[in-house]
Amino acid sequence: MDSFIMGLVEVAARPGMISFATGLPDNSLFDLAGVRHAVDAVLEEDGGCSLQYDSPTGFIPLREWIADRCGSELGFDVDASNVIMTNGSQECFDQLGRLFLNPGDGMVVENPGYLGALQSFSSYSPDFIPVDVTPGGIDLEQLDAALSCNPKLFYSIPNHQNPSGNSYSLDTRRQVASMIRDSGCLMIEDDAYGELGFDGRVGPTMKSMSPEDVVLTGSFSKTISPGMRVGWMVVPDWMVPMASKSVEAASLQSCTFSQRVIHRFLCKNDYDAYLVGLRNSYAEKKRFFLDAMEDALPDTVSWNNPDGGMFVWLEIPEGYDSMKVFEGCLERGLVVMPGAPFHVHGGGNAIRLNFATPTREQIIQGMSILAEVCRRM
Repeated sequence: MDSFIMGLVEVAARPGMISFATGLPDNSLFDLAGVRHAVDAVLEEDGGCSLQYDSPTGFIPLREWIADRCGSELGFDVDASNVIMTNGSQECFDQLGRLFLNPGDGMVVENPGYLGALQSFSSYSPDFIPVDVTPGGIDLEQLDAALSCNPKLFYSIPNHQNPSGNSYSLDTRRQVASMIRDSGCLMIEDDAYGELGFDGRVGPTMKSMSPEDVVLTGSFSKTISPGMRVGWMVVPDWMVPMASKSVEAASLQSCTFSQRVIHRFLCKNDYDAYLVGLRNSYAEKKRFFLDAMEDALPDTVSWNNPDGGMFVWLEIPEGYDSMKVFEGCLERGLVVMPGAPFHVHGGGNAIRLNFATPTREQIIQGMSILAEVCRRM
């Protein structure tokens, strides 16, 4: 699969460009003072240990913190030994592909689905089986048919999905858990946006509903810092030895210093109160973004109203090409993300918009450009 993500990050960073395209969080919401204090404390209190190699599966106190949060917030009890730290959640996808996929193996993916994961898994040449995503989550009839093909893996984002912004309803979660349980297909639950529901978590984790059949992946990239590259996967007992060996073989370990800084930040701050601030800020940005869309865009286009995350899913009329919108906007200084790269098939009339990254001024300017391009088409 062609790479769009990092290429658009580079384009969006050019002077004068406005970006609605990438999955970057809002720079202004990073807690610079809190991170600075955590860095100072780690260097002063941990000394040279903070710059040394550590356990291949990660800094034990941070793994214990994540395990505790799984019990208190995510609905399932787990031991710290089941938590394996990675270089962001992106490394989880590569590790799981390495462990379970051979060329031609079936793999169920959401359609549309997260492009970064599709690119990672495609390195192992699986046969992708796309299942459509609806406003209430994955299409259950299509999923049932897909599972009958005996796929090895099923990758999903049940909460505030990237790119659509949709979440699984409670009924969908229950039925998916029933389908996946003892199916022989391992479900990968990407929880990148689970903590960013505007009113809290939108539903129970799939891991809590079928613990032996689900690997939950997460990171601090959307809440504390993407640049620190601190992610993790929570694996069943039967996977611990193989996953641990695979991570060690691939990278020895993920960054000791970043893990210690994140852990110190979590210990020195009220993380739940911190998350409330993030949620409120992103909810307000979304409202401003949707108001700007309502004011500027023609009534021939439509969009959803997500209850968390960072993305709005825009659809232009059937028969029109969102790549043309992408190209027209780019010429005028706005970067948007066309929908087709998120799909195994289809998506030619869809566009993913990130409301989290731009400032209010950029939102107004960018929406004017998008409106002009849509009207010209």
